[in-house]
Amino acid sequence: MININKYLFVYLAIAFGASYGVTVAYLFFPDVLVPITGELTLMHPITIVTLYSPSIAGLIAYYMVGGSSAVKGVLAKFIPRKQDLYWFPIIIVVFFLFAATMHFGSRLFGIPVPEITFTVPEMIGAALFNLIKETGLIGGVLGWIGFLLPALQAKFKSNIVSGLLTGLFFGLWVLPGYVISSFGTSTTYIYYVIQLMVFVVFISYIFNATKGNLLFYLVAFWLAATGSQIQLYFFNPQVQIMQITYFTLAAIIIHLVFKAKKINPKLQTFPEFISSGAN
Repeated sequence: MININKYLFVYLAIAFGASYGVTVAYLFFPDVLVPITGELTLMHPITIVTLYSPSIAGLIAYYMVGGSSAVKGVLAKFIPRKQDLYWFPIIIVVFFLFAATMHFGSRLFGIPVPEITFTVPEMIGAALFNLIKETGLIGGVLGWIGFLLPALQAKFKSNIVSGLLTGLFFGLWVLPGYVISSFGTSTTYIYYVIQLMVFVVFISYIFNATKGNLLFYLVAFWLAATGSQIQLYFFNPQVQIMQITYFTLAAIIIHLVFKAKKINPKLQTFPEFISSGAN
């Protein structure tokens, strides 16, 4: 029987060791490091490597449990099954409504919104570029969703508890981004943690219903992070509160829909879920 705690320890040690190790190094030895590497920003190579540490840790955990075949198994989870393709239009609608809610909600509550200067092609270009800019997408998907969520589901037998804890760990991991001032964030940290928690609970329903597919999470996270990049709204504390409300309601609605339709997908657990292929 798999010792989940051992793999959880390895995963968290690598992911948090990289994130907090870089932060501590630059906080206590800036005079030594900054002249060599320059100030850290979200697009700095060191930051990017750090952002990839959750996925690196997840792949290491899979290699430990099953070698290269296990790594191939989790990578195969980016390929959706044919019967799950209908989730793509659902996700697009959910996040179209999300972006519209943030934009018009900001206007309704008197929250400043950007002046839209982009043309439609420029919006599309900015959205596509955000796939690269949001390095945490690939950097985290194989860790937070590919490993931690199914590992916690194996441990707690609940997607809600596991989703909340996954979002919490994710939120604790990004804390250095709020410590290093050069990251230039204008958001509220505690709100961001809560956002991640309710978002992962919402996405956990889709994760389990699609046999642990990772592409749907990737698309959902990308769309959620794109609205502010294409000038629809500012990502500030007031908008964060609206986003928390939106994803809380989305999680409740999808839970009620699954219950009403008697949809009870099997929890996808580490490491078993990688053995159910893509088709």
